[in-house]
Amino acid sequence: KENSNMKCIIFTLIVGTVLSQTYHHHDIEMFIDRTFKYVDTDHDGVMVKAELAGAFDFLDVDHDDKLSYAEYTKYSQSAESQLSHDVYNHYDTNKDGFLQRSEYVDSLFSQMDHNGDGQVTRHDYDHFFTNVIHHEIHHGHNGR
Repeated sequence: KENSNMKCIIFTLIVGTVLSQTYHHHDIEMFIDRTFKYVDTDHDGVMVKAELAGAFDFLDVDHDDKLSYAEYTKYSQSAESQLSHDVYNHYDTNKDGFLQRSEYVDSLFSQMDHNGDGQVTRHDYDHFFTNVIHHEIHHGHNGR
């Protein structure tokens, strides 16, 4: 449990670092690739929904089944970056100011699992997050 919690913290810090700056495509892929290794807690090269749900559960400190922006960025060094706000807003599909489990785990996982096999490969993961970050860099700033 401790090892899994530490991986979630490191995952959040790495993603936060990526989101706090504008990197070239190659740099974004390198950072996102590293985050996959932390989410893939059994190190089999494939992320399953339970692993993403574990990250959500770790971040949901008040156990209300939703993530406030403060919870989402608790372990991030980039809590005040515009891109962090934009990505949070991107995930908040119902625009209620919180990330529901369905938005962060269910919807996000199904978007990454493009072929519906219940597994997200590192390639799937990198491709999805690279596109999200590029989209937010170019179309973000929705305010928060």
